[in-house]
Amino acid sequence: MNAAELTWPAFRERLREGAPLLLTVGSFEQHGPHLPLATDSIIVEHLAREVAGRVGGVLLPGLAFGAPSRPRSGGGDGFPVPALTLGALLASVEALAEGALRAGARTLVVLSWHMENAAVLWDALRGPLERAQGARALLFEAPWDYLDDELTQVLFPEGPALWPADHAGRLETAVMRHLAPALVGEPPEPVPFRPRHGYDVLPTPPDAVPATGVVLDARDAHAGLGERCLRAMVEGIAGALTAEL
Repeated sequence: MNAAELTWPAFRERLREGAPLLLTVGSFEQHGPHLPLATDSIIVEHLAREVAGRVGGVLLPGLAFGAPSRPRSGGGDGFPVPALTLGALLASVEALAEGALRAGARTLVVLSWHMENAAVLWDALRGPLERAQGARALLFEAPWDYLDDELTQVLFPEGPALWPADHAGRLETAVMRHLAPALVGEPPEPVPFRPRHGYDVLPTPPDAVPATGVVLDARDAHAGLGERCLRAMVEGIAGALTAEL
């Protein structure tokens, strides 16, 4: 159920009935030359709609901007786009959490796709929950953790999963080819770059990130794989949430 389409009395009544309230946090950032800037938001909003439908939840309008990307995930200073500072993101999520609890939410569910959002969201939720009584928050900051070994091996045939390096890579390309194929172009061939392992340099050196903004080769990622991954993530999140409820 979309909160933006409800009247205020209907919204209040759903919360009084105990419906979980879902908030998505995405990002607006480069996703290589083949995926749209809103990739993270498109994916996480789809996940939240599916999960909300399974658990009888109410879905808030999502935050379409997130924390700035770091060079280790293919981002950095070389791809400037509007983003929130960490402080602004923390304050925004904290204010929304406070408002959700004042409105009567007893279970606030926050879903994020953008990796750099994770640490901020944990801190943003702590204060409002400490000041509330009888309420709780569930934070899902890494939906890809619900992919099984088979899917993970398909995404990373060369070895262990390297999620930070898969920005605009195989998972996101496959998922977007399933969700919004008209928005997906042809993934680029890998290009040489010199990543800094274990540390960052500020400002980001030009050779620290690939010129395409994409680390791994995503040319073989297909819609069928994306559909399987989405199904696994929805089932995993909905199952965990159902167990908590």
